[in-house]
Amino acid sequence: MLIDNESYKFIFNSLYIFTAYITILSALSIEVRHDLLVQNKLANYLVILPLLGLIVITGFRAYDVGTDTGNYYEFLWLADQKFKFSGEFLFLLISKILHYYDLSYSSFLLFIAFLFFGFIYKASKHYSELYRANILMTVFSFMSFFFFSNMSINIIRQGLSLAILLYALTLLLQKDNKLKIAIYCLIALACHTTSVIPVLLILVSYYLSSKSEKLIYFLVLLYFLIAILAFFNIGLLNISPLLLQVLGNEGRSSYITSDAGDYVVGFKAQFFAFNTFFLCIALYIRKRITENSLKNQYNVILIYYIMASWLLFLAFQIPFSDRWGLFSWVIVPFLITPLFYSPYLKGRIRIHYVLMLILIYIGFKFYAG
Repeated sequence: MLIDNESYKFIFNSLYIFTAYITILSALSIEVRHDLLVQNKLANYLVILPLLGLIVITGFRAYDVGTDTGNYYEFLWLADQKFKFSGEFLFLLISKILHYYDLSYSSFLLFIAFLFFGFIYKASKHYSELYRANILMTVFSFMSFFFFSNMSINIIRQGLSLAILLYALTLLLQKDNKLKIAIYCLIALACHTTSVIPVLLILVSYYLSSKSEKLIYFLVLLYFLIAILAFFNIGLLNISPLLLQVLGNEGRSSYITSDAGDYVVGFKAQFFAFNTFFLCIALYIRKRITENSLKNQYNVILIYYIMASWLLFLAFQIPFSDRWGLFSWVIVPFLITPLFYSPYLKGRIRIHYVLMLILIYIGFKFYAG
């Protein structure tokens, strides 16, 4: 029996409450008993529980749970699509392989869910290890944001693509094998060709991260200048011919068309406020990182976030700007990871950052309702 939409929401909320409970207990233990090493080690096991639950409910959801779920059932499972190794071929390749073994569409959804949450876990593990931070709290931060569930059921290809890129980014920060990193980037592109945008942003961010300290403040200034341009309806439509060449095909170029349908275009104050709030937190964290090597790595993340936010603001004049927003939002859990009891952050860290995530989750639930 598949999980219907109401049951999916109920179970997801229940998993969130469970994860919030064990996260708060872990944070309290660190603050009261000062057992950071014990809690970080325990978190490596506890984090598996919510992730397994998410894989199960996402993999065994009904076909009407999430926009992409039903669309891909028609396109990948019922229609006889001709396969070729070009463009966004990965999902079709997976469906063809599962079809060959006479497996159900639910097996496809389960496999994609396993990949998505698996890459989120691997990326979170690698990144939290850099700061000796608590991986349970990093994964909990992903669960707390409004876009996380949508990435696994509504925009599946883009969601998986960004999860893979997050993992590739952690490999880059760890100075892993360049060929290995390139392969993961190509896999992400095979999921969703718009991944070329975050790939380019990552490369530029990595290059700029070692430049002058004052560069960050110049980029922040541009952040607010571009927000002002967006407020006056100056954005991607003004430069869309260039982006059309980058995105390359009709399906992806729909990201920069002005045909809004029922979607309300224009400056979105809630998105600007969200991104600016976490930009301020990120600047606060960066100032208090004690290790220079970690600060340089954090610069990569921060510069990427700032530039991805530029794109979001410029996308306000077109439909589905939230899909452009994902390029910046997906990195937010990494921006705040040092707050999860990293010993490399100057000053005492308190539980209120965990409580902040819970309030954000509740706030967006009320906003969506």
